[in-house]
Amino acid sequence: MSRHYDIAIVGGGFVGGTLACALAATSRRIALIESKPVSSVNGTGRNRDERSIALALASKKMFDALGVWEQIGLHSIAIRKIHISDRGRFGAMRMDCRNHESEGFGYMVPAEKLILSLQEHLRRYENIHCIRPYKVSDIESHADRVILHGEGEPIQTDLLIAADGTNSFIRNKLGIPTNEKKYHQTAIVGNVSVDDDHQFTAYERFTREGPLTLLPHAGNNCGFVWVLPDNIARELVARSDEDFLLQLQQAFGYRLGYFSGIGKRFAYPLSLLVSHRRTQGRVVLIGNAAQTLHPIGAQSLNLAMRDVAELSEMLHASQDGLDGIDEKLCAYASGRQSDIKRTIRLTDIFNFLFTTNDLVLSRTRGIGLALLGAIPVLENIVLRQSSGVPSSVANLLHGKPLQSA
Repeated sequence: MSRHYDIAIVGGGFVGGTLACALAATSRRIALIESKPVSSVNGTGRNRDERSIALALASKKMFDALGVWEQIGLHSIAIRKIHISDRGRFGAMRMDCRNHESEGFGYMVPAEKLILSLQEHLRRYENIHCIRPYKVSDIESHADRVILHGEGEPIQTDLLIAADGTNSFIRNKLGIPTNEKKYHQTAIVGNVSVDDDHQFTAYERFTREGPLTLLPHAGNNCGFVWVLPDNIARELVARSDEDFLLQLQQAFGYRLGYFSGIGKRFAYPLSLLVSHRRTQGRVVLIGNAAQTLHPIGAQSLNLAMRDVAELSEMLHASQDGLDGIDEKLCAYASGRQSDIKRTIRLTDIFNFLFTTNDLVLSRTRGIGLALLGAIPVLENIVLRQSSGVPSSVANLLHGKPLQSA
């Protein structure tokens, strides 16, 4: 015998959890399915997720509209300034949110606090059923429903939403093809303590080896993301904390004084992966299951949040039933294309421009950064993209509640 739900979301992370929050106020019966147990998701001791997540301003407004930001905001750090520079080259771009009459360019939130806030919010709703651990092992896709098989009794749903990440089991099991572009780069991610006050500044430093990002955390701490060629990354990951800290200091410089302590480091191979289809029958792919981007500019998660906003608005407007859902899903997928293509193109271009060893391009990078900082129109274009709301009319992204039809 199977359990039946109106909507099932596979993947209980940031994207799946946020979508469940967005749909919680509807009358639909919703399953949020996660393969990991609660203790593994939340983490304790050495298993803690020490990452911090960079949320665009539009993503913050969405959490505010959903009633989740009150809890998330207790642990957030506003990004009030941005400093972009090219090591060894003339020119830099400096931005201050006060010059744009904005509360900030974005927010840093500890990953585990974001997950816990989403989980706490969902406990308020009787129509949300969090099912974990449940590892899906097979899928039956029918014209009007999907049946999931796994650990325990099957789960039947009228609509399945796959938010299960880059290596999506749902996408792969359904045979949805992808295009993959390997960057032959690895991102080393971790936390570092600094001597000087970061003044809520996000730093993007383009070095000869690859771009290095430092993001403000609580106290005199920063998170870092260092993108490097695979061979250099392997060599640096193998070094001691002391040796790695020295290399990190040399690459960044002394704008924040001396680096002292360093936390646990993680390394991730980087590639661009885009699904050929975002929908197939009664299945929708969102977030990294649909597209995984290069981390430069912190666009990937915020693009996923725009997936959530657009999809939840479409489902909320038709909450009386799923009549005509196939056509609506096609319209949703089609409507997301321009934003996704634009964001992919932007991150791809930035990665190329700031990692290339071409002599002419590398020499003109500094001039380009100086122009961006000096010409308000160019600066505003960059800010509009980084804010997370490029041309989207979804209510949630503007801090407004969902509207029913």
